[in-house]
Amino acid sequence: MKELVEKAGMKGLVLNTATGPVSSSDRVDAKHVIDVSREEITAAHGTNWEELEPKTKGEKIEFMREAVTAYLDGLYKAGKIDGVVSVGGLQNTTMATSAMSVLPIGFPKVMATTVASGTKQFQLVVGDSDIVAMPTICDCTGLNLITRKLIANAVSCCIGMAEHAGEPIAKGDKPVIGLTLMGVTNTGCMSAVKRLEEAGYEVLGFHATGVGGGIMEQMAEDGLIDGVCDLTQHEITNEYFGGGFSYGPGAAVRLLKTTANHIPLVVSLGGIDFVDYAVQEADAAVPGWQNRPLYYHNASTVHIKISKDEAKEIGMIVAKRLNTAGYRVKLLIPTEGMRHNTREGEALFDAEVDRVLIETIRENVSDFVEIVEIPGNLDTDEWGVQAADIMISVMEAAGIFGKK
Repeated sequence: MKELVEKAGMKGLVLNTATGPVSSSDRVDAKHVIDVSREEITAAHGTNWEELEPKTKGEKIEFMREAVTAYLDGLYKAGKIDGVVSVGGLQNTTMATSAMSVLPIGFPKVMATTVASGTKQFQLVVGDSDIVAMPTICDCTGLNLITRKLIANAVSCCIGMAEHAGEPIAKGDKPVIGLTLMGVTNTGCMSAVKRLEEAGYEVLGFHATGVGGGIMEQMAEDGLIDGVCDLTQHEITNEYFGGGFSYGPGAAVRLLKTTANHIPLVVSLGGIDFVDYAVQEADAAVPGWQNRPLYYHNASTVHIKISKDEAKEIGMIVAKRLNTAGYRVKLLIPTEGMRHNTREGEALFDAEVDRVLIETIRENVSDFVEIVEIPGNLDTDEWGVQAADIMISVMEAAGIFGKK
């Protein structure tokens, strides 16, 4: 890998994260390759390697994960690296991608890994970062006709990004609004995007399935987003069920980072009235689901309307999270459904469930939450435009005006 980097006219800096019994200085095959030993990395993190020797393999790996994450972050902040690439199995993937995840979006990061295959979750490799994941096909047992080519591809990928792109994202002149959407709220939300862009804002759309909403809130906390138009809260419902097609780690922070950082905020209830499961998993997750209003999103995934009891509990979650805001936020209530196919006569229509969900939220939010009722279904052009106009008024009240 180092040879490939240097043939391209760049400098290769090899960090050794091995936790096995052979020290960096005793590795005959690596004496002229390793630039930063594991001993240096752990010492920089406040612990001599000798202190780790008696610990278990798992304890060593966890410490090295923390140590190399801090070390790589330090290299980036000192301006000493222009990209990062790594190759390995589960142990190295865990350490390397943890380190990569602290680097900003847009900075080149490539992981060639045995883990990017089979039924393993993508989350294990990329987390909520923009890590390029490449399956190694073969295990990392040495150089052969496959691993040699895959390693060369991974290194070339990182070199290409460093040479021709590779700049961390930076805000332009326009104020930035983060907006959440998904397929079943796309029509209304895209109309909102168009209206916000016409008003001079740059809009970043985040898919509210698993990690999108959480990433949006993290970017707002990092100062990359000036306002949040959180129209689709579907992740909270999947968090309540503890699973589903759209379940992911981003659900646990939904609303909380935005409110904690006093970001200008408009919220609605898009997609919060259903849960989505693979058909073969639905029986165990939602007993009796065939007797509820439902809609087959495709041949393998079914959208299931929540019950009145579930609506009450989910409504309480939303209310409690909104109540963490110690400043004025707006909550937009659609009167004819919170997603596609929820109006009277359509597959997921259940007026009583919608009523319980909305009333629970109304009755339990604090005075900081201003409720605005917008007639119609959330997933319509007209509804989206009205939502955008309210978002614009919130931004302007905060002194953040769009730029043409």
